[in-house]
Amino acid sequence: MSEEELDAAGALAVDEDQDELMEEMSIDERKERLKKARWNVFLYLGVAAILFGFALFPMPFSADYDDFSKSAEKDIGLVWGVPVEGEDLFDVPMRLTVTADNPPAQSAINIAVYVIQQDDCTDFTLSEKMQEAKGGDSHEYQYQEATSRVLADGTYDFEFNIDPGQYCLIAEYIDGNGDKITTSGHSMSVEGKLYPNQFFGGVLGLLCLGLSAFAFIGAQKHGAVLRKILEGENETTESKVLSEASKARIAAGPGGAPPTGPSGPPGAPSDEETGPSGPPGAPPAEAPAADAPEVTAPATDEGTYEPAENGYFFRKMPDGSYDQTVYVQNDDGSYVPHEG
Repeated sequence: MSEEELDAAGALAVDEDQDELMEEMSIDERKERLKKARWNVFLYLGVAAILFGFALFPMPFSADYDDFSKSAEKDIGLVWGVPVEGEDLFDVPMRLTVTADNPPAQSAINIAVYVIQQDDCTDFTLSEKMQEAKGGDSHEYQYQEATSRVLADGTYDFEFNIDPGQYCLIAEYIDGNGDKITTSGHSMSVEGKLYPNQFFGGVLGLLCLGLSAFAFIGAQKHGAVLRKILEGENETTESKVLSEASKARIAAGPGGAPPTGPSGPPGAPSDEETGPSGPPGAPPAEAPAADAPEVTAPATDEGTYEPAENGYFFRKMPDGSYDQTVYVQNDDGSYVPHEG
């Protein structure tokens, strides 16, 4: 026997064992199994909801404008996530909302935001990395500008996708040439949100949803089997086969046409025994009435049923004659006329 045949035989044996185990379970055990399956559905759904909420829960931070540096700076710190370099689906989303509380009064101004991957935000190399970020060639150093005109008390949204690591945030006003505005008396505020748990919580939440679906299928299966038991419809394969065979036999009826019944009572005398066909002679002398035995009427009886060929029966009456109606026997032992 090949390995595939052995695996198929093993799987079939396991399925048969499970079916036998299911058949041997009592109603109380089935109810308990159904209850556990339903609880598993709600349990996995609840855990999935918690994980999705954890994935969508942000890590907030904020930054204020510093008149000394003429910008709003923030050491974001460590951003955790899947350590895969480059732009991909494992990046951590960052959402920024910059409010221009008191922008410069120049005619052409804009807001520039830098997100630089660096351990020390006070390092003098930060300005070099900011210039590199403007080139847009590095995923570690990112740069964006507001896409609409900057107005007083206006809010401007920025979206970044970054790799895990240490990051620094810088937001500043720039003029029409892209240079930083260094005049005093301005202000801005930055509100940021990080979603480092989005990937982990999302994957685990989807896993719990899958487990909940499997638990739901199991609960449906246990519920269907329990309903069949309570409705009296849970039959084994053997009982189903016997029931179908019995129904087919009853529907088909006896095989072949019924034979004709006897024309008279059994043991009828022949012509020789009946005597001559001529007129009878003198009647015999009657015995005295006192000597005649008392005859009682036989009790009313529906007769007996004698088997014929092909499963048919004839009814023999108490007087010895036969009823010409053909009968068949039901499963409960009663006899009914055959309907041809």
